[in-house]
Amino acid sequence: MDIDRTSISHRLKIVAGQINGLAKMIEEDKYCIDILNQSLAVQKALKEVDKKILENHLDTCVVDQMKNGEEAKARGELLKIFSLTNKN
Repeated sequence: MDIDRTSISHRLKIVAGQINGLAKMIEEDKYCIDILNQSLAVQKALKEVDKKILENHLDTCVVDQMKNGEEAKARGELLKIFSLTNKN
């Protein structure tokens, strides 16, 4: 996986800080809307991490699988991810 580990690691550290802040807000009984805004920010940040990882997977792993005759594996993985991302 040729992912930009530095960038992803940095983003995840930011998310960890946001989650710690969110937990502290709950402990301190902060205003509900402020807590929700922070929670939504965390979710958005995680979606961006997912997007970067998926882009990398498509650019590297899927291309390699297609070149090596593993189309069914690539298709199955993508359908599984698609299914997971569309669950409510």
